[in-house]
Amino acid sequence: MFSKTGDKEGKKWPGSLAARMTLWYGLSAFALVLMATGFLYHALSMGLAQEDDVLLTQNIQSVKALLRESPGELEDLQQAVGDRETSPRVPWLWTRILDASSRVVAETPGMSKKLPAGSFPAAVSAALSPGLSSVIDSPDRRSFRVLSAKGDWPGHSPPDVTVQMAIDMTSDEDILEKFGSKLLWLLVVSLGACALAGYWIAQRGIRPVREIAGTASRIGSSTLHERLERSGLPSELFDLAGTFNDMLDRLEASFTRLTRFSSDIAHELRTPIQNLRVAVEVALRKEREPEEYRDFLGSCLEEYQRLSNLIDRLLFLARAEYPGASIEREKVNLKKELELLLDFYGLSASESGIALDIEAPEDLRAELDRSLFQRAVGNLVENALKYTSSGGNVRIKASATAGNIRVEVSDTGRGIPEDQLSRVFDRFYRVDESRTAVSGGAGLGLSIVKSIMDLHGGTVEIQSKVGQGTLVVLFFPIV
Repeated sequence: MFSKTGDKEGKKWPGSLAARMTLWYGLSAFALVLMATGFLYHALSMGLAQEDDVLLTQNIQSVKALLRESPGELEDLQQAVGDRETSPRVPWLWTRILDASSRVVAETPGMSKKLPAGSFPAAVSAALSPGLSSVIDSPDRRSFRVLSAKGDWPGHSPPDVTVQMAIDMTSDEDILEKFGSKLLWLLVVSLGACALAGYWIAQRGIRPVREIAGTASRIGSSTLHERLERSGLPSELFDLAGTFNDMLDRLEASFTRLTRFSSDIAHELRTPIQNLRVAVEVALRKEREPEEYRDFLGSCLEEYQRLSNLIDRLLFLARAEYPGASIEREKVNLKKELELLLDFYGLSASESGIALDIEAPEDLRAELDRSLFQRAVGNLVENALKYTSSGGNVRIKASATAGNIRVEVSDTGRGIPEDQLSRVFDRFYRVDESRTAVSGGAGLGLSIVKSIMDLHGGTVEIQSKVGQGTLVVLFFPIV
């Protein structure tokens, strides 16, 4: 069950990958446009200011040159500063000349009302260059770019004068306002365009994800053979699709094994149950002697025992595959354990005319689960005795190798075809399909051996040649 908290967290905005991509693409693109327009506005503003600086510097130098060339000619000077038209961008230059005692010698008409002499910054006595100007506001709240400079007026006593000059910035502000309005409209349009572009890019970007999701949604128990198409996918999704396909391969293999396992269980259980049913039906058809009922009950007991053994093996396999399954390790003397197996199976081997012997060092020890070790080796010995003819031999050998304890069970039996070796550890698999559960076992012995080795972290290998015998090797890691 999913909690309500998890549902709410899954619906936080933005709720989808497409929405997130659209948001980030749109905001990133709009941020770039915003920076570009801001740079253009700043560049235009700085350009206009530089033009004003150059214009102020050039005109002050012109006035200073006029003072030197026309010493004492006040009328010419008044005429020069009284109506000085400049470039079409700046309608007027405002000019004022002050003597050493700060009295006005000449100025543009009306300049004292707009820009009093005291509102100008201190005069520059060094060489003029752009960037020395300042911006001040007039009483009527109009902005002016101003510059003051020291000058020399020969023929006038004293000759020191100050030249004050100002440029009305109204036209500059009009240009910046119009340009700013156009940039604002550009930003509005750009915001919409960036959002649309981000949405389009996001849709194209997640199209492969949606295709993967569509394919995955169609895959079910009956369509586990389908796989994600990897051609044309970007590198990130290419690896993801490969991992997903590998997972589907494992699921399909597991589902196939589970289906076969279920079918095999039904088949294995059906035979003893059917035998019990037939025996009971025969027994109930007529009255019988006590000895006959005793034989009937003995036959039923055999079938019950076979069912019990089958269920025990299936339960062991189920527990062994549980992720949390653990084993109880203890230090085991392998030769003593193998001798116990020799004692247990020795009589059966003798009755079948098969030689059974063991080989192991006296001091060979390992940390194993004693009961599971005996069960694994015992299953191998049972198989070896079952498929070895009279006069043959079965040999158990244990030794220590680099990092492992090696236990071999070999026989001189009829062997296993090479094309079937890869399946002998599958559940319910029998090399000879004609053998029944009564004559050939349930086909779970080697599966149990494989599970026991997995629990120990070891491996099992098998080699066989038809007519020559079989060798099964167990590798127990040294703990």
